[in-house]
Amino acid sequence: MLIIYRTIIAGIRRVDIRRESGFTLIETLMATVILVVGLIGLLGMLDVSVRASASTRAREGATSLAREIIEDARTIPYAQLIPTAIESQLQAMNGMADSSSASGWQIARRGFTYTAVVKECAIDDPKDGLAETHGSTFCEGQQAWKAGEVVDTAPEDLKRITTEVSWTFQKRTSTVKQVSTLTAAGQAIGLLASKLELTGPAGFLGTATSPIVTNEATKTLTFSVSFPEGTSAIDWSLEGAKQEELTPASSKATSLTFSWTINESAQKIHVSDGTYQIAAQAVDSTGVIGPPISIPVRLIRGEPLPPGEIVGGFNTVFKEGVATEVAEFQWKANAERNVIGYRVLGPKKELICPESLEVLSTTTSCIDFSLLSEKPSERAYTVVALYRNASEAIQESPAGTIKITRATSTAPNPPTNLVLTKKEDGSVTLKWTAPSGTAPSFYRIYRGSTNYTSRYDQTTSTEYNDTEATTTHEYWVTAVGSHLTESSPPLGPVTG
Repeated sequence: MLIIYRTIIAGIRRVDIRRESGFTLIETLMATVILVVGLIGLLGMLDVSVRASASTRAREGATSLAREIIEDARTIPYAQLIPTAIESQLQAMNGMADSSSASGWQIARRGFTYTAVVKECAIDDPKDGLAETHGSTFCEGQQAWKAGEVVDTAPEDLKRITTEVSWTFQKRTSTVKQVSTLTAAGQAIGLLASKLELTGPAGFLGTATSPIVTNEATKTLTFSVSFPEGTSAIDWSLEGAKQEELTPASSKATSLTFSWTINESAQKIHVSDGTYQIAAQAVDSTGVIGPPISIPVRLIRGEPLPPGEIVGGFNTVFKEGVATEVAEFQWKANAERNVIGYRVLGPKKELICPESLEVLSTTTSCIDFSLLSEKPSERAYTVVALYRNASEAIQESPAGTIKITRATSTAPNPPTNLVLTKKEDGSVTLKWTAPSGTAPSFYRIYRGSTNYTSRYDQTTSTEYNDTEATTTHEYWVTAVGSHLTESSPPLGPVTG
């Protein structure tokens, strides 16, 4: 512009060189007009440049947003990618909230408002067969199954995520589209249930995800579980056993409640105290069951019953090869699940079994070696079950009692004719003849020695098969009476 201006002025000066003493008014006006025309053209070019830059920036923002949405979709568990829930799942992520009350999903970025639309559909890969029919959750254009072809019972092989981001600039609407195909890639198949917790009744100890129920009057426990939209059912189970299939209120529902009856006299229901695992699993529209979520529930509403069916008597056992008189007894294990061990106390409440108070033993038998030369004619014992209270302190149940006497400690006659047969598979079969007189309660098998520590097994039959006889062993057999008194000496040995 400056060059043009100087050229024009130079021409005017050549016309009238005599008036070179200064610019005339006409010259000034003409120069001004030329300058203004040039500035208008320059500003026009600048406006076009700004608009082009803004349009490019808007497209770059839309492309970046579309890619971000695709990447966020990849972080959603594969099983939870369903058409009716994917947008709400994405909107809950950082920076993806809906920024407008208008219909649709609007996101403000770089001074522009973008409208995002995300769609998800399933793809049935024909490599492993095809489904007989494809529902509304499958992408359009699926290959049709033909009679005689392999039927794919799990047809959701892949999932396609389509993202469209549109914006309006200078009264013109543009759209950017991104498409990605996802696979399970080792993720758990099925929808994922979450947030399983005890919600009632009030007053339980611990936490909602690890509750302790101590109220004896509690009849029913209520639980809540959360799950993704589109879940068609919830299976809840107790100790791995399915209890009930529950249906959500709608396809948009994300939680429900269920109950477990633990005490109901009319229905003769009384759940033993102890720790139980409560689990829930989400089921999708195709019937695929997702991975379970579980919580432990402890019931501590009272103390266990006394151990029952205690039997015992005086007996002679071999300890380090020496015949030793002992008192021996056993009992039936408690039905309560919270029993963590047993203790046996002698006539003066001294500990007989286990060897110390620090030991927790669930063994349901005991041998008292403290008789030595005392040889009492009778002896009384008590057996208690151990459990933990709500404060984790070890407590004792009411005691079960037994009194053993010599009058009842009568051993049956010994068995005879012990024979061993070695089989080709390496196992050993023992056979013997039952004793005359009173039939024994059972027979005891010794392997390796006659010491009480070599008691190997017991049976009510006159035949025993040892499937773990990988090397050569010596065997003995005794007959045992109803008060645990054994025939003596042990029958044997036989080797095989």
